[in-house]
Amino acid sequence: MQNIHKYLKSAIEGEKRTEREHDIRIFKKSEELALKYDIKYDPSILVPDDLEMADAVFEAGIELLHSVGIFCKSTQRIINIEEEDILKALNTTNTLEIGRLKEKVVVPPRYPMVSIPPIIIGGPLGGSVTEENFLYINLSSVQENVVQGIYSGAMKQLGGEFIQAKSPLEMLAVLKATRYERLATKISGREGLALMGPSTSTLAISSLLVSSPDLYSNADPQEIYMDDLKVDYETLSKCIYHQEHGNHYISGQVPVFGGPCIGSPEGLAIIDVAETLQSKVLTHSSIHASGSVNSSTGSSSTKEILWASNIASLAISRNMNYYTARYYWNSAGICTDMMFYETAAQAIGDTVCGRNMLLGPTGRMGSAPDQSSGLESRFMGEMAQMATHLTLAEANRLVAKIYAKYADRLKNPPEGKSFEKCYNIKSEYEMEPTEEYLELYRRISYEIMGEIPGEPV
Repeated sequence: MQNIHKYLKSAIEGEKRTEREHDIRIFKKSEELALKYDIKYDPSILVPDDLEMADAVFEAGIELLHSVGIFCKSTQRIINIEEEDILKALNTTNTLEIGRLKEKVVVPPRYPMVSIPPIIIGGPLGGSVTEENFLYINLSSVQENVVQGIYSGAMKQLGGEFIQAKSPLEMLAVLKATRYERLATKISGREGLALMGPSTSTLAISSLLVSSPDLYSNADPQEIYMDDLKVDYETLSKCIYHQEHGNHYISGQVPVFGGPCIGSPEGLAIIDVAETLQSKVLTHSSIHASGSVNSSTGSSSTKEILWASNIASLAISRNMNYYTARYYWNSAGICTDMMFYETAAQAIGDTVCGRNMLLGPTGRMGSAPDQSSGLESRFMGEMAQMATHLTLAEANRLVAKIYAKYADRLKNPPEGKSFEKCYNIKSEYEMEPTEEYLELYRRISYEIMGEIPGEPV
């Protein structure tokens, strides 16, 4: 708690700054650092293999965090992060175990091109989910053996009524959603499977309501969320609570390329590293999840995002001991070839570049309801397993071929189908993907796996 106390004092006594001024400083400094460290984006490269540039991105991330600081939205002041604190945090970490009982999983340390695959977490990861399909969508992920945890979605209605954010009704919805998630693990005979979330809550009290041994235990990474190099009192309060109770928690950030403080892929990569360092130094989260998206598409699968995320992952996995994850926000809907292609392009890059955990995927950027399924998570896991045999250069060639399959559809992606049209559901104990969905999954899987490495996809 000593560090959090120090940073809380800084949030109260630090330099006054508006949020707009902070965004401008991040933008200008990240662009300056890209020039200073000779970091250059090449649009023909999706999985970089320039390790010297990756190390430069890491150094730039340290300098960005130290020089710009973290904006506290609750006080409109700057929390200064000393470079010494950053450097001390780089090589300190604790072993991360998630889940309980026979579903306990040790998250492996991962480095570029390591043969151990990343942990696969299925589920809507904050995407919109209808009340009537909430249990079934979670069941579809839990029943996939490759899935080692589920990341909850956001229940938008309760009893047929839309939930008003920051209301007592939200608390009831969070309770219902969390009970459904845990019920899904029991029905499938996987009680103890790791849960991540909750995602329905907009209030800290709603999140902490379900932090208990029967729902989100200390082995279920609980979510805290932050904006770009920013924090607020609610987030810091959650950190204090989880630390006091010995809980694992996951910090999530979704930097927006083309947003107020990110103007280039190079700047995005530097900010991705700086935010990971922020999570390690300021919030002491067990694992950090990044989900960079492109403002023009809302998705995480454009070439700029792929390059920036991959080089940031190389930078982090080579230079610090910390667990990182990545959210998959796809443009296309489920039960489309493009959804599978987007997932493959990301999973291959994340795996060879050293991410520890893959989250999702969810279709239509999580904004349309019920765009998640266990079959998509199975595919993500299989692509990751396959990618453990690839070099960075081989992964780049393969991802480039896959990307060409969907690049011209990013701004007009196929909508796909909603979950209930993709699965045959007879009961909670008897459900499976439709034959149409399975046939599409098999075709794309064979197309990609049958051409590794080298031959055209």
